[in-house]
Amino acid sequence: MMEQVVRWINDQEVPFGRAVPLSTMGTRSALIAETAFRRAAVGASLFPADDDAERASAAMISLLPRGQFGDAVLSPGEQLEVGLIQRNLMRYAEVLGNPEYFPKIPGCGVVNNSIGDIYSFAHLVEVKTVSRPFRSTDLRQLLTYSAMMRASGIAVEKLSLYNPRRAYRFTADLDEISLSLCGRSSVELMEDLIDTMIGFQVSA
Repeated sequence: MMEQVVRWINDQEVPFGRAVPLSTMGTRSALIAETAFRRAAVGASLFPADDDAERASAAMISLLPRGQFGDAVLSPGEQLEVGLIQRNLMRYAEVLGNPEYFPKIPGCGVVNNSIGDIYSFAHLVEVKTVSRPFRSTDLRQLLTYSAMMRASGIAVEKLSLYNPRRAYRFTADLDEISLSLCGRSSVELMEDLIDTMIGFQVSA
């Protein structure tokens, strides 16, 4: 049911903020997105250049395929794009109450520990700063993180996907998503995912 649920998610998404057009070549969009997210995480002032956030973003992007496109310094147009995306992110975070950026996701079984995007009061948010609709991989990532957190005793009751470039968000209870995916409660789905991650470790 994953593809049907993703179609439902894209049908149910609602506007939040103003869309930010892709004004530069797509190869630089990852650097722009990462810089905007890091600036939002520390509550940086909008629009002035932030060398620390840009350097940290470039270092991370360099580890990815086609990471050489993160080498050049952001142009004035790209800095403006960063500021507009950052503004959407900060406004979205305000409605969450007490957002924790870069929450630690403990490892589970064969899956190593990771870093999420935003967590607030049992609400896990995945940020996708892209020009495309939400995909099944986005939802799978949220569900996997939710199971990993549950395995360590961290509550997740609500899931959100937010795209600050397209300025659309989707939010639903984990139970609602679980019932739509497999007709079972979130507790059952999370336990199945945990058992699978641990089971792979045992069989290895």
